[in-house]
Amino acid sequence: MFIDINTLGPEGLAFDRVLHLHGLEGPSHESLDDVEAHLSGSVVPDDDEAKLSARLEATMRLQCGRCLEPFRWVARSEFDLRVVRAPKQNPETELVAPEGRVELEGMVTEQLYLGLPLKPICSPDCRGLCPSCGANRNTDPCDCADEPIDPRLAPLLRFRQRKTRES
Repeated sequence: MFIDINTLGPEGLAFDRVLHLHGLEGPSHESLDDVEAHLSGSVVPDDDEAKLSARLEATMRLQCGRCLEPFRWVARSEFDLRVVRAPKQNPETELVAPEGRVELEGMVTEQLYLGLPLKPICSPDCRGLCPSCGANRNTDPCDCADEPIDPRLAPLLRFRQRKTRES
């Protein structure tokens, strides 16, 4: 899907589109389910360029970095870009469109990746996996010791266990 800035009238163009994105990767390079993204905004001509203002919202299924369970994450972003035919000043706020055609899927994919958390967490109180037995601490009871044993004191643990049995 494209927006052609060559054919814009002086009033510009308002748009409201739903895009279906395929083949996206998560923060750990895992394949993500297809994403339905809602993009709305406007493009206003400015000399040989254009100013694009947009709002993006998409729901994605990510994998929690602590408990490894899938969860829904809503990506929301608002952005302003200057559509230019050749790179000029600030590549972070410029969208280069040499032929004057803005490819929406690529722009939306880039904005989703920019907002993607590096380590997605399903909830702030996620307890993660037990490092000893691997149980999901959010759903499964775990009787493992909370504190790791200092390897320098591990030989004394056998002595302590024997003393506990004798008592």
